[in-house]
Amino acid sequence: MRKLSSQVQFICILIFFTLGCYTSNDTDKNLLIQQIDHLEKKGLYYWEKRMNPDHAEQAKFFLSKAYEIKPEEDNLAILYSRACYFVGFYIEKIPEKKDSLFLEGYNIAKGIVYHSQSFQKGFNAVTDDSLARELRGIEALGKSSVPALYWWVANLGRYLINKPVVERLNHRDLLETIIHKILSLDPTYFYGGGFRMLGIFYIRLPGTELSKSKQYFDQAILTFPNYLGTKVLLAQYYYTKAEDREHFHRELQEVLLADPTLTPGIMPENMYEQKIAAKLLEEEALLFE
Repeated sequence: MRKLSSQVQFICILIFFTLGCYTSNDTDKNLLIQQIDHLEKKGLYYWEKRMNPDHAEQAKFFLSKAYEIKPEEDNLAILYSRACYFVGFYIEKIPEKKDSLFLEGYNIAKGIVYHSQSFQKGFNAVTDDSLARELRGIEALGKSSVPALYWWVANLGRYLINKPVVERLNHRDLLETIIHKILSLDPTYFYGGGFRMLGIFYIRLPGTELSKSKQYFDQAILTFPNYLGTKVLLAQYYYTKAEDREHFHRELQEVLLADPTLTPGIMPENMYEQKIAAKLLEEEALLFE
């Protein structure tokens, strides 16, 4: 952490002098471009090493600094939002800090959507209340908006997951609209992420049939069985609520026996999911009292 602190100080000083001395001449523009490129490369370098908690934190830091200088670059913003989710979900332990990270990621991804021309066209096409206009804007989006929509709802959903029922219900229309929009545009995005989201979405809302949630979890697993997080969520939320200890145990054992390296792009996520699975198995007796 001392190494990260020194790097933070260095980058902040460099950014200060670069921006503070900025003029309109070509030399200064080139310096700014080089600075953005340096920050992005550092962010990507540490992101690839995110299995290490310190490296995950460093990735988020460098991506955030690059984003501050170049907020209009969507790919950078999406990775920054994803890094907020990763650190918030897998690394951070303090609930208040976790919430802060999820809200940070949510606002970044939402900002991408709001700045798109398609969203603004749909949003301004009606004069109803703000939610109705927001939903109309989402409905107007095309496939290129799927990544931003996904990390918008992933961060917001994770923030809301343990909040009071009333707060979750207040966001129902928005979350449901976004998830179904993702599925209509790209049902395979982030390893069947839309199906996985609906699985957890319906099980965390009162008055929903358990079977409906199970169908979506099954579809997510069918779409991409090597994403271990789906099976962990299925065990943690569905099988505990269904009081099905046998399948809870079996599903998590399968996660522990799986090869997390089969899909290199999500190997860190899969390895962290195996840690969650092991912890849930340790708590099995308490969960099924």
